[in-house]
Amino acid sequence: MNFQQIRQALGESPNQPLFLELPGGKPVPRHFHITEVGKITKNFVDCGGVGRTEQVCVLQTLVAHDTHHQLTTNKLDGILEKSTVLKIDADLEVDVEVQGATIEVYRVADAVSRDGHLVFSLAAKNTACLAMDKCGLDVMPNMPNSGESCCGSQSNCC
Repeated sequence: MNFQQIRQALGESPNQPLFLELPGGKPVPRHFHITEVGKITKNFVDCGGVGRTEQVCVLQTLVAHDTHHQLTTNKLDGILEKSTVLKIDADLEVDVEVQGATIEVYRVADAVSRDGHLVFSLAAKNTACLAMDKCGLDVMPNMPNSGESCCGSQSNCC
C-alpha cells in the first residue's frame, strides 16, 4: 500500500484500534508504538552498472513493556500528519520495521476493517536482480541464459 492509501484507510476507520499482522497471520503485540516515520532515499548501482534511485516511507515500531495502551487509527493519522515536513509523496510504498531477532522490514500489503479494528497486513520483501536483461541467472524461472553475466564478460563478479 502507498502512503495515500494508508491515510485513506485510517480516515475510513476513525478511532479504531490498530493491529499489524505479520506474514502467516501472527500479530505484532497490540501495544506497539510507532516511534519514527521516515522517507528513505536509496541511490545505488545495479550489477549491470545502471544507476538507480528508490524511495520508500518507513514506519518504525517498538514493542515496549507498557502493555496498557493500544494505538488507534486517529493517533497514527496524527503521527503521519506530523510527517508532512518530510514531503512524503502520496504514491510512496510504506514499509514497517518490526523488531525480531534483528530489524525485520515488511511492506504494508493490505488494510482490512475486522471486528472493530483496522488490521494492516504486512508482506515479506524479497531481493531481486534489476539487470535481468543482462543477466542469465539460473535461479530465474523462464529466463533465457544469454551466456553473458550481468557483469559483462567477467565471470563470478556478482
